[in-house]
Amino acid sequence: MKKLTVWIFLMASALGLIGCSNTKTKPLQDLTAAEVSSATVFLQPPGETLEIKDISRLVDLLNDVILYEKDNSYTEYGGQAVTFQLNMADGTQTKIMAYNPFIVIDGVGYRTEDAPCEALNQFANELLNEEDKVVVLEEPPVLTVVSDEMTAVALVGTYTWQQKSPDGTVSGTASDSPHPLDCKDLLSPPLETTQATATLKFAEEPDEILSVRCWSDAHWSDPSVDGEDVAWNGNTVQLKSGGYIYEVTARWDTDSGYGGTSNYSFYMIAG
Repeated sequence: MKKLTVWIFLMASALGLIGCSNTKTKPLQDLTAAEVSSATVFLQPPGETLEIKDISRLVDLLNDVILYEKDNSYTEYGGQAVTFQLNMADGTQTKIMAYNPFIVIDGVGYRTEDAPCEALNQFANELLNEEDKVVVLEEPPVLTVVSDEMTAVALVGTYTWQQKSPDGTVSGTASDSPHPLDCKDLLSPPLETTQATATLKFAEEPDEILSVRCWSDAHWSDPSVDGEDVAWNGNTVQLKSGGYIYEVTARWDTDSGYGGTSNYSFYMIAG
């Protein structure tokens, strides 16, 4: 059995030479579930990575993928993309993105047959809608702030994060970030609201919100100013009247194989 990387190389070479839209190939038709030790899928939107338990079904869908000529114009298209990461038994990795009418293999795009591509997309969304889905967080989850029916995505700041790999090894990441008062360009324009509260909506709920504090926007570019503590109840934050930069610190336990602590900041004008 040829390795997946060899199939991809031969397939790419052949398509590059032929470059004809009526020539098709099934480069993954001989892939077997035994050659895949584990797999995940990243859906964008909503920006979630999920563990794939049914490797056999994924491989069956990949066996049916039909490609035509090489075409990297997928970067000009909009819509949902689902990216499968295959961790092979031989230690290699391959990423296959279904983005109809394209399949993108390790960054190289190809025109594809519609039905097999749609089947991959449907499979990924079925996983997303499962109640017992296993979310894989390679970095802190997105935080969206909601107030007065307006929303803003918070800026991820300093964080420490760890994740367990399929082979059981644990890798850690630490990212440092400027003080929120030094991030005016990234936090502007502010989210304006007439409400006295804002709701924190995490893509994956933390085990604990550790702190919420704020600084007046009169202190932009002066990180020496001490922040003020802000009251919160669950995921609801009490806003101060006027323009303030808020920082939320949250923690995720590592029981599920990932976790850590992350800071988020956002700029709001209330009143």
